[in-house]
Amino acid sequence: MLLIVITAAITIAATLLSIHLERRFNVLCVDVHKVGKPRIPCNGGFAVFSGLVGGTLALLLSGGIESSVGIAVLLSLGISFCIGLADDILDLKSRWKILLGFLPALPILLMHLYTPRPWIPFAGFVRISRLYPLLLLVAFTVYQNGANMIDTHNGVLPVFTLSLHIFALVLKILTSEVLKGSEVLLLVFIIAFLLYTPFNLYPARIFNGNSGAFVMGVTVPLMLVLNRLEFYYVLASAPMYINGFYYISSVRGFLQKESVKRPTYVDEVGCIHASRDSSAPITLVRLITRFSGSSLSEKELVVVLYTLFILSSALAVAITLLLGYPT
Repeated sequence: MLLIVITAAITIAATLLSIHLERRFNVLCVDVHKVGKPRIPCNGGFAVFSGLVGGTLALLLSGGIESSVGIAVLLSLGISFCIGLADDILDLKSRWKILLGFLPALPILLMHLYTPRPWIPFAGFVRISRLYPLLLLVAFTVYQNGANMIDTHNGVLPVFTLSLHIFALVLKILTSEVLKGSEVLLLVFIIAFLLYTPFNLYPARIFNGNSGAFVMGVTVPLMLVLNRLEFYYVLASAPMYINGFYYISSVRGFLQKESVKRPTYVDEVGCIHASRDSSAPITLVRLITRFSGSSLSEKELVVVLYTLFILSSALAVAITLLLGYPT
């Protein structure tokens, strides 16, 4: 209980402080999807990072996780936050974000906190000792950059990440007798996200920023590897993969978002429409608005996305259990 209180208190305090300071010093960004183009605080990365670090530290100091795991997670979160912050300040080129995205995996790899035997349906736990570290490096940069790419509208990224982790915890509860170690760390992450997410939900009081997106993204491969839930997380992340695949294939590479046309546009009454420009990138949001049959307000659009993410995670749990994930 004390662990939950500490994580919640730090997350709320850091979020409110971020909102206050960013408004005071005019660190505001335009919310382009709303009529009137309101300006709100730009960067919730510090708040997310603080909640995750505070909860992890509390768990580490209480002996709830091994010191090596706690230190590796803190280092990974710190590296990811610094990469995102550098992107917020310097607007890093795409190739640098991809390359730097490998770095948060190093604490896990160097401390050998992974088990190179992922569970695969019908095959059980398969040993891939040489391939697994490479796949883990790829997973870290894919999830950090994929999270950044999917963070397009109010609350979309926190709900996506939160739904992944909540249903991962459900899967662990259903297949484990007692939660311990990294499973309790998963609960800590969920508490931090639960307390931060309402500030970013529609209508958002603060944006995540690149630092927030990278930190949220890095929690997925961390929980994936520490809890040995590779199959579940990959399956539940289908919406992110669809978004990234169509975006990259439509722009034919990794381009800066400033150098490509917007995939959607907002009309004078605040409804969001798919771009009619054939050269605009294809994204998950553009696909939804295009095939919805009618224009969508931002609120309607984000509700569709929230629902999609929750259903995707729930379905992934059901499929994983049906295919025989061991208890």
